[in-house]
Amino acid sequence: MTCPDEDGPRWRRRPAERPEEILHAALEVFSEQGLAGARVEDIASRAGISKGTLYLYFSGKEELFREAIRAKMRRTMEGLASATPPGDPRERLTRFVDAYWRYLCKPSFGSMYRLLLSELHQFPELSRFYAEEVSGRVMTLANEILEEGISDGTFRDVDPDVASRMIVGVMVQHAVWVSRRDLFPLLGKRKDETLVNEIKDFLFAALLAPGTVGGGTR
Repeated sequence: MTCPDEDGPRWRRRPAERPEEILHAALEVFSEQGLAGARVEDIASRAGISKGTLYLYFSGKEELFREAIRAKMRRTMEGLASATPPGDPRERLTRFVDAYWRYLCKPSFGSMYRLLLSELHQFPELSRFYAEEVSGRVMTLANEILEEGISDGTFRDVDPDVASRMIVGVMVQHAVWVSRRDLFPLLGKRKDETLVNEIKDFLFAALLAPGTVGGGTR
């Protein structure tokens, strides 16, 4: 009796997981080699399959990128939605910031964000896709929380579109700085927890209606 080949392609052992493994491999290769420089054969090899097998599931690099980002974002949005159930707008915004910060501080975010900034201009369709399905979906959830708080008097009467853009912008920029602390000494020796608390204090100082108590780290 022969032993099973543990070093064989992963899809032979788990065929139902093949598309997910291909997308995971695609994200790894895109992060390492860039979108323009990545080759389909490299992605197939990383996933443990042949190039021909990959094409049974995806038409090429652009679809791989789009579907990999969509799958990753779906999980992120599920996590954000789960962390922000209906309730007090101050608590919802606090939980939103905490949950989004956890996502932004993952090593995979920093590498993917740098990839997006450096290469997406070469792929206009993918740029539009990212704006709509990634940053757009996060800001839609932030909008919902802000509109609820404005309606009940918790937050000032601000433009929720502008406020959500500021929230996401501040958080993403800090996450980029955290991912390359060697290049951004202005962070000093602040821990990630300290940074996110500073962000929450800043946001609530800007958003809470006069006379409202609570929010942030208090």
